[in-house]
Amino acid sequence: MNGAVSVEKNPWDTRDTGKLGIWLFLLSEAMLFGGFLSSYVMLRLGSSVCALGAPAWPQAGYTGGLLLATLNTLVIITSSFTMVNALTSAKQSNVRGFSLNLLATILLGCLFLGIKAFEYTAKVQHGYFPRSAFIAANPGLGIFVSFYFGLTGLHALHVLAGILWNGFLYQTGQAGDLTDAFVRKVENAGLYWHFVDIVWVFLFPLFYLV
Repeated sequence: MNGAVSVEKNPWDTRDTGKLGIWLFLLSEAMLFGGFLSSYVMLRLGSSVCALGAPAWPQAGYTGGLLLATLNTLVIITSSFTMVNALTSAKQSNVRGFSLNLLATILLGCLFLGIKAFEYTAKVQHGYFPRSAFIAANPGLGIFVSFYFGLTGLHALHVLAGILWNGFLYQTGQAGDLTDAFVRKVENAGLYWHFVDIVWVFLFPLFYLV
């Protein structure tokens, strides 16, 4: 009418492609961890020495691993809560709330890695590492230990990546310009951080409880 030309909304609006990209990336990461975890379960089911249900850490006197892993579970779940608060504060243009909660998320991520490093040290001291004399005497446990260090180490690298990502957003947000574009970046970082949290929820029972 009246010579007006209607303009349809572009379905590939740049505001949406960022979220699409992060979801596709997380899907690929889910397939990566899913493949490793499936292989781990199948190999342990096929091993009479370290089958699922058998004690994962049978050496007498070593019980610290479960306690440290439980603590780390509480730490990373709490970090997801602070990440949600950071996003909520960003949406409300609350610079102080955003900064405090994102900083808490970063510090909790660093605490997670610190506890994991301490746990690695304890396990190495008890002979739980590939090609150690203890593992050589118990070949089936070599399957468990290799997957343990491989998957928890890969997860730790993802936590580190999340810390660096959040650190960049923290520095950027200090300017106080919490635009819609910036909020979307925080939301994408939050999706990644929650994914890292969910991966640990799977790793914890498989490596420490069964």
